[in-house]
Amino acid sequence: MQAPENLKPIPRSVLVFGAANHLGTPLARYLQQHAPQIRLRLVSTRPEGRETLRRHFPDAEVISANWFDPASLKPAVQGMEGIFINTPGGTDEQPAMTNLVAAIKEAGTAIHILRTLGLQPEASPRRIPEAVRQAFLGLPVQHPIAKRILDASDLPVTYLNLGATFMDNFFWMKAALVQQRKLIWHNRLITFIDPREVGEAAARLLLCDNHRHIGQFHTLNNGQDLLRFSDVAQLMSEVFAETITYNGSKEAFFDAYAPMGELRQLLWDFFEYERANEVVWAPNNFLERTLGRKPLTVRQWLEEHAAALLAAMPK
Repeated sequence: MQAPENLKPIPRSVLVFGAANHLGTPLARYLQQHAPQIRLRLVSTRPEGRETLRRHFPDAEVISANWFDPASLKPAVQGMEGIFINTPGGTDEQPAMTNLVAAIKEAGTAIHILRTLGLQPEASPRRIPEAVRQAFLGLPVQHPIAKRILDASDLPVTYLNLGATFMDNFFWMKAALVQQRKLIWHNRLITFIDPREVGEAAARLLLCDNHRHIGQFHTLNNGQDLLRFSDVAQLMSEVFAETITYNGSKEAFFDAYAPMGELRQLLWDFFEYERANEVVWAPNNFLERTLGRKPLTVRQWLEEHAAALLAAMPK
């Protein structure tokens, strides 16, 4: 049987918002290594981020742009055929995406746009507790706003829904691991993903000529790990060859993460909301099919980062 025809042109230029973070950097690195002919324009709002990008990507154009400053977005998107959009937690998506859509439409050059989301698939907004609605994290509220605006724009968008927790979040839990050999975190049930592989998958989709991805909502996880954090503590014990105990109580969480201040309650409320709807999470093989290999497991990630997770904290 003859393979169906693919119709999407490969972008000759790619704009990466959040290029200095743990998704944007591996995306840019993959494009630099596998498609050096593509013109890269890398965005970071932080001066230190731009300096890092200039060191690692000397052939790329490094700029600053602000979601809430239309004048900065127009030159950012000008002439760009591929665009990767990743907004930080707390972004007010209504003005941010309204401004960006207007700039992209005015430029008129976009072939393929990737937008990251963090949603429980098909979750009803009516089930979102008020505390979570008001939290600055706001993903269950803000990301549907972003999707509605992009859907209405008729721009060539593919949604990458990060239906998993990032494995490098374990570094948030490092202090208790080092000091007490204890994992302290909410005992949520969740799938997992290495952010480096999200960046690579995004790059591969930009380089893919299959037009059928445009308009799709793809949920990404490693397809292998659906775990509670008590399960992760057991994995850590096996990988580290020493006992890692677990405490998922609210009291331990608030004590361990006291420096977060009010953020502790916002996170806890968010995790409780996710736990109330945890049956929605299911491993899938989209990331594996996109990468062309099995994604990294939690065990493999822990083996790679064991020394760093257990190394003494700087004084």
